[in-house]
Amino acid sequence: MNVIRALVAALAVCLTLMPLAAGAVTAEFHDRAVAELRDALRTETAWVRVHAAEALLRNGLPEGVEAVFLPEAETSAPKHRIGVWRVLAQAQRDPELRERYVERIRAAFLDLDGPDRLHAAETLGKLGDARRSTALLLAATASDVPLGAYARLILANTGAVEDTEYLAALLGSYDEDVRNTAAYALRFAPRMDERTLARVREAALAEPGDSPARLNLLIAWLAHAEDTDRNASTELLKPYAESSDTSARYQFGEAMALRGDAEEVPLLLRLLDDADADVRISAANALLAVERR
Repeated sequence: MNVIRALVAALAVCLTLMPLAAGAVTAEFHDRAVAELRDALRTETAWVRVHAAEALLRNGLPEGVEAVFLPEAETSAPKHRIGVWRVLAQAQRDPELRERYVERIRAAFLDLDGPDRLHAAETLGKLGDARRSTALLLAATASDVPLGAYARLILANTGAVEDTEYLAALLGSYDEDVRNTAAYALRFAPRMDERTLARVREAALAEPGDSPARLNLLIAWLAHAEDTDRNASTELLKPYAESSDTSARYQFGEAMALRGDAEEVPLLLRLLDDADADVRISAANALLAVERR
């Protein structure tokens, strides 16, 4: 009887641990992730709420998002208004309504002396906008400021690999801000050929461990890596989940939303209990993305 009881107890422990060990996104984990995003949409402000709204939209949970941001469309201060318009653009099912918000963001970018031109360029790149203009082409030639990287991302949104290579050329910059912005922007490029991917991988491995650009290079590598190479970049990213730096933990969640799988679920569950709301949002987004995959 003692042996039977021991076996039953051992089986119970195994069943309890199985979802975590196997990395399954259970119904309980799904509900926790959604609740975290809903709560952040209701209680957070500024960019944290923008991140929560985008996570809900990306995971097919649009209810209530537009209603929260619509009152801010005309009243938000520069820089934050770009985030508001970005959310509202993504919330639209009608392409014409979406274009109205994208056009506002373009206007902010085309305002050469505008207060949120850099934010507008970043957002256009993330939204996949590829409309060219003289102002965009001129901005793309600026290799000494972060704006040039985002302008090149917009060019790359056409899907032309040579434009992605043009963006990757900024990885050779001696300016850390430019190099870091280019590394960040590369994760959003729609296409990357083998030569450019090799350049990103080599740059990631060569970048000093304490450089902010290293994290963004690793994420760009992960975003475009072949399935057979995914584990190599992921293993190098995992220590960032335990970082004392809030931004690093947040970016780890963003990376796992792109290409994470069942193996990373235990780490994401830990981040779902993080003290920082933005980190919890990125973990919730990643868990739901893993579930969908």
